[in-house]
Amino acid sequence: MTNENPTYPMTDQQVRRRLFWLLQRLSSYSLWRRKRDAWALFAEKFEAALKTWPEESTQGFHPKCIIWIYDALRLYDEGLPELAVGNRQVWQRITGEFHQLFRPVDLVSKFFYPRCHERWTQVEAYPPEVETLNKLRITAEYRGDNLLYPPHNNVSNIIYADHLLDPKEYTWEFQTEPYPVFPKNLPPVPEHSDIIIKTDEPVPCDGIWEPVKLRYQRKFLLIPTEISGFTCLGAFNYFIRGMNAPRQVYHDDLLCDGFGYRDVHWRLVWQDTRYCDGVIPDESDYFLHDAPGKRITARTGDPSPHSGRWGTLVAGATGYAQVNQGQKMPEFHDIAGQPHQTLWSLLERDDQGSVYIKQEDG
Repeated sequence: MTNENPTYPMTDQQVRRRLFWLLQRLSSYSLWRRKRDAWALFAEKFEAALKTWPEESTQGFHPKCIIWIYDALRLYDEGLPELAVGNRQVWQRITGEFHQLFRPVDLVSKFFYPRCHERWTQVEAYPPEVETLNKLRITAEYRGDNLLYPPHNNVSNIIYADHLLDPKEYTWEFQTEPYPVFPKNLPPVPEHSDIIIKTDEPVPCDGIWEPVKLRYQRKFLLIPTEISGFTCLGAFNYFIRGMNAPRQVYHDDLLCDGFGYRDVHWRLVWQDTRYCDGVIPDESDYFLHDAPGKRITARTGDPSPHSGRWGTLVAGATGYAQVNQGQKMPEFHDIAGQPHQTLWSLLERDDQGSVYIKQEDG
């Protein structure tokens, strides 16, 4: 009876550190903001295609695709300000904005270009111009971003670490998601916590939890008295406050199906209190794969170094502007119309050049 994986064992400290870091990354504001920005660019290019492509090409798209795309974008824009102040109920089933956006995003994926689909699954390559749009859609996906939703069947979302650590899990026939680049020095995983809950008990706080078997000190070798340690029973999971602690699948060759379900204890490894003070820290280390240098930036009033699409973040609200080279960078106006001096980041260049300093200027 085991949940141990010989390739990525949770007894390996490097495996523990990597999985811990990945769950922090997946639940970060910066990752979900990137998802939103990528989806917004996809929406912009998709709408432009509908307006400019020949009719015989656009007929291949599902007629409701543009509606689903903008419905998802609306939910991103409703959920991001909530996450920016530490409200992780955005992942709550049914009521959470980020859980609600799963449906339109999934519909776009299944019905993106039905001519190349069979039973809602892509079975042949898209035409080149359609694949260009599809790649923009894919940039809004990160493997594991659905693991933050509470499990619908009361079974933990992750059993083995290889679900997020094995590079083979990131590649399919028609799609490849980028494998994360880990920092050289990953921080150690916290090993002690006084907060332990059991299956079906309410989760008291947001954070990363570990399934464990408790070891007890015993009186007269029989009567358990106090907890003396833990034995890991599988991969870390991310839980949000208020959900019920799930049960766990385990594998046993003696069972007729080869697996069963069991109640377990969950130990709080790390409580997620990020953004509760309204401050979003520098999280650039989560995206080392696409940023060999820092992104090109410019402050309000500075001349724009490049023509292109720029973005900014002020108090959890995102803003975008199309600015020509040499033109002064604008102020950001919030919902109330108040102007703000801000730092703009270059998202996309009109000349298709790099948006990073190191690549461009050495």
